[in-house]
Amino acid sequence: MRPPDNLQNLTRKIFKVTGKIQSSHPELYFLLNETPLFMSINHEDITVQDLKQYLSSIRMQLVTFEKEKIKK
Repeated sequence: MRPPDNLQNLTRKIFKVTGKIQSSHPELYFLLNETPLFMSINHEDITVQDLKQYLSSIRMQLVTFEKEKIKK
């Protein structure tokens, strides 16, 4: 059974992905500063949806980066 997507689990997943990027692709890690964390306009705090969107974004960047590296 998959753990629920809550702030703690999503933060852990984001940390895992950024750790992989940092160790395997430092040049991409440097560019993560350019990846904004979009926050909901209606909320002052970061929401589960905000973290899901950010996690999805950095995962897509990693997959795209790895595919481009294979092509070269």
